[in-house]
Parts: sequence; structure tokens; C-alpha cells
Amino acid sequence: MLLTGILFLGLNFIAQSITSPKEKKSKRVGYVLIVTALLTFVVQQQYQGLLALGFSSGSGPRIILGGLVFPVFFISLVYYRIKQHRMEKPQIREKIESEGASHESR
Repeated sequence: MLLTGILFLGLNFIAQSITSPKEKKSKRVGYVLIVTALLTFVVQQQYQGLLALGFSSGSGPRIILGGLVFPVFFISLVYYRIKQHRMEKPQIREKIESEGASHESR
């Protein structure tokens, strides 16, 4: 459970970093690389745990990647993209309204 939680939070962080880059890009990229290395270790630990539980070596990666990593990462990408779009939408409306008002006053 702990490894799955760490993996979930790390994948969310990476997805958020991809969809909404900040001013300090090099620092953010460094954090993403560190988190990626940590998540690689977590996936390896989960794989070893599945092997210890008796899962075959062929089905272990499919369970981890297909059951957690890919779905969580892509759902996080979609979530943060929609969230970013919704946050930008009022700003776009205000900008259009202010431009319209300035054109009308002329």
C-alpha cells in the first residue's frame, strides 16, 4: 500500500509538471528526474513483491504497468489539463470583455 501511494503521488507530480510548467524549468526538470528514479525503484520493489506472492514473471509487469502506472499517469494528465483549461477560461473571458469594453469606449 505504501509503495502504491508513493507511486500514485509521484505520477501525479510528473503529470502536473508536464501540463503546467512553472518559471523555474530547470529546477522542475531536476525534481521530475529524481522522482522518476524513485518511482523506478518503487516499481522494482512492487515487482519483487508480486514475485514473492507467486505471480509469474510475465504477468507481474503487466499487472503493475497496465493496472496502475499507465492508467494513473494518463488520468492525471487529463485531469491536470482540464483543470488548467478551466482556470484559464475565466481569464480569457475577462480579457475578451475588457477588450470589448475598450473598443466600445472609443
